[in-house]
Amino acid sequence: MLIAHWTFDIETIDGRSVADVQGGPAVTLGESVEIVPGRDGEALSFDGRGRAIVPAVPQLVLSQIFGFALAFHVNVAEGPDGEWRGLFYKPVGEDDARSAGMWLYPDGTRLRTQLFTIKGPDYVDSRRSLPVGEWAHVAFVVNSDGMFLYIDGELDVAVPLEHAVVPLSGPISLGSEPGKPGFTGLLDDFRVYASALDESTIQALAHPLPD
Repeated sequence: MLIAHWTFDIETIDGRSVADVQGGPAVTLGESVEIVPGRDGEALSFDGRGRAIVPAVPQLVLSQIFGFALAFHVNVAEGPDGEWRGLFYKPVGEDDARSAGMWLYPDGTRLRTQLFTIKGPDYVDSRRSLPVGEWAHVAFVVNSDGMFLYIDGELDVAVPLEHAVVPLSGPISLGSEPGKPGFTGLLDDFRVYASALDESTIQALAHPLPD
């Protein structure tokens, strides 16, 4: 079930706020985050410092019991700089250090995605690297069996979860998390699902048919 969808297209923009086309909370753009031409319409542009924030609301609580998924298009503009660079961050609760997140590796453009379980953090690392200067589609799926990372519609890696995931009810940060660097590049068509997506749905999101 799709519970949030930010296209970042011009008709959803009001000043520094971007509406959710599902009717949920808006994304508030940080100072250095801009709206620019994207892969199909407009996209968010990040400079390595900025972030965009979605407030914590009940409809965006993510639970392993029901499964959940994140899906988006990303264009990484710069190669590694020795730092972990954030794409997505959602704490367990407001101002809580426990979190789910996604980062680019310090020495490359592979992805590390984290969940927080009742026994501590658990990780899945991509095998593939994201291309620099090109669009890629990323989907992260969580269900009772484990966590699954897809790149461009294909399953890249799957990791079983031995312990239950702590539900995520904090705000969403796109780009940098508080006090840490984010990635440089573009983000488009960010979707949040309160259910686990199957591979055919992910493939359709990664390679949509022309209108």
